Amino acid sequence: MIDGIIFKKTSAMPKLYKENLLAAPHLLAGPHTQHMDEDELAPGGYNPLKTLLFWRAPARPYRKKDRSYYTTVAILLILIALIALLAGEKLLILVLLALGFIVYVLNFIPPEDIDYKISNQGITVRDHFYHWDVLDSFWISEKDGHKLLNVLTLLTFPGMLIIPLGELNEDEIKRVCVRFLPFHEIAPKSLIDKWADSLQKHFPLENPHR
Repeated sequence: MIDGIIFKKTSAMPKLYKENLLAAPHLLAGPHTQHMDEDELAPGGYNPLKTLLFWRAPARPYRKKDRSYYTTVAILLILIALIALLAGEKLLILVLLALGFIVYVLNFIPPEDIDYKISNQGITVRDHFYHWDVLDSFWISEKDGHKLLNVLTLLTFPGMLIIPLGELNEDEIKRVCVRFLPFHEIAPKSLIDKWADSLQKHFPLENPHR
């Protein structure tokens, strides 16, 4: 008591996360997962590095495209290149050629499998480490039959991590990541994303698969 002011002992600071937010404890019982105590999982402080999840998966989502995809892309690039040639934009033609080469490489050559790791300190993609302090939030999506972990970052580049889950359980990845980052039940989309989705819906680059 100081000058008539009584200080009462308060309870400890609240935890930064809660148990069982998305699933039962048995979801962490996969072969790649190590069980951890709550105090060990708390971000910050002087906790030793603890691996929570480790898996191998392709470096990017991949699905082999059919001939119609490459034909459509080639026609579009040729038309734009002709317009650029008439306008005297030779630099744009070189950019289109480079773009065509990148599209070919990304969609024709399958990606290699790489290592992914989630620890109490952050996320590691191959040999690139991202601390939880530079990550903003996450959600799960699906593309070309692949489940993806999408993580927004606070960095200029990359602005978002897109990580294939491979054979890793979706609920398992949610249970671990939700302890450190907010989870989006509905994936946030920018105006460009919405425009791209609408364009792909009305003007598909390949024939629909039956």
